[in-house]
This record gives sequence, structure tokens and C-alpha cells, in this order.
Amino acid sequence: MEVQIKAKGLPTAKYLRNHANRRIRAALGRFGQAVQSVTLRLSDINGPRGGADKLARIVVQLKNRSLVMEEIGADMREAIDRLADRVQYKVACQMDRLIRAQRRQALIPIPIQAAD
Repeated sequence: MEVQIKAKGLPTAKYLRNHANRRIRAALGRFGQAVQSVTLRLSDINGPRGGADKLARIVVQLKNRSLVMEEIGADMREAIDRLADRVQYKVACQMDRLIRAQRRQALIPIPIQAAD
């Protein structure tokens, strides 16, 4: 799994990148090769004015689809943690759907034509 983390306008970017990398890998590591790449963008929407303006946006590229999720909060570390938990749940749901669809397809009988 390839993880790219981009931080814009944040004074503690190195610390946040390390934290985000650990959290994303812990959340998505169990899905193995199903997750091809992850891009996480961290930004401070309105600069040093304060408030709930820290944005964490993640794009998870699966084999057959991609997921995009965002989390906004006053503290970037908390936003990363919430986003990691949410994305883990969503990817697990997507994988469950995929497995159920494959099982259903395996159960569909294939009509056999008699030789003339």
C-alpha cells in the first residue's frame, strides 16, 4: 500500500505526517493488496485565525473503486484519528460487499445445453 501525505499551512507538519502515517497504516493494513494507494491531505483552511478549520481529506484507491472522505476539526490530530476510524469502517464495508457479491455469483447455476 502506497501512502502519500501532504500537509499545507501547518507548523507541525512533520509530527502530523508521522502520526497520520501510523494511523492510516494501522487502519488499512489488514486489507492487504485490496488497498492500492492512499492520499491524505492535511490543511489549515483559514490560517492562524483559529477555530474548527483543520481539514483532513483522504482518497483511498481500491482495486475497483475509490473512496473520498473528509474530516474537519479544531485539532488536526483528532481529525486524523476520526478519519482513520471512519475510513477503516468504510473499507471494511466495501470489502464485505465485494465478498458477498463474489459468493452470490459463485452460486448462480450455469445452464448446460444438451448436445444435439
